[in-house]
Amino acid sequence: MLVKKNILIILLFFLGIQLSNAQLWKRSRYEAIIITGASTAFTDLGGANAPGTHFVKDIEITTTRPLIGIGGRYKLKEKFALKFSTIFTYLKAADYLTTYQGRENRNVISRTPLLETSIQGEYSIVKERLGRLYTFSHFRGGRNFNILFVNTYIFAGVGGIYFSPQVATHKGGKWSKPTCQAPTSKGEDYSLISMAFPFGVGFKYAINRKWKLGLEFGNRYTLTDYLDNHSDIYSKGNDSYFFFNINLIKQLRTSRNGLPKF
Repeated sequence: MLVKKNILIILLFFLGIQLSNAQLWKRSRYEAIIITGASTAFTDLGGANAPGTHFVKDIEITTTRPLIGIGGRYKLKEKFALKFSTIFTYLKAADYLTTYQGRENRNVISRTPLLETSIQGEYSIVKERLGRLYTFSHFRGGRNFNILFVNTYIFAGVGGIYFSPQVATHKGGKWSKPTCQAPTSKGEDYSLISMAFPFGVGFKYAINRKWKLGLEFGNRYTLTDYLDNHSDIYSKGNDSYFFFNINLIKQLRTSRNGLPKF
């Protein structure tokens, strides 16, 4: 009888641990995020030595610019979260960086201050491990590191952008607000406000119980073709831009009333 009682106690003990771990994410629903990183633009100016593609082929490392922002994350479910962010950056594009004749002869440079505010849904492919067993302090030297402990997620969302292009006519030229467009542009009037649609992949890992580091790679399609003040008459798509984010994340505890503790 005593043996059966002890077995029952042990089973209840482990069941309690499992139930506690299963609900642990609910006590860690909120995160505050400090964002830095780099941006690059896919526009009609500059890019590859070929007609513009508005994607990876047009990446020009020398036009990458720093970005900075803030954000917050709220977990709806253990593997699904909503993230809000506001990011500021400059986008740069330059015809002198390509040898494609149609672009090179145009000889236009643009830089565009851009402010993006967005909301994104995140789905964890590899869910986040919570608790001290999965922090950097437990794999010094990399001996105990397990890639499966890195929270890996995909994200997609929608946002609004404000941008204000500035142009110069040659390398080293004086920047100014555009009063006209290059001859190869469609020449349309355009709004400085548009929409962006972020999507990409992210990774997150705990430094300790309060702080985490994250990386995100995300492209942004937009509803404008004038991020560089130019919409080429041969253009087949709107402009887009790419963010590489380095995130410093503060874990916020959830109070009894369901609100975050700062």
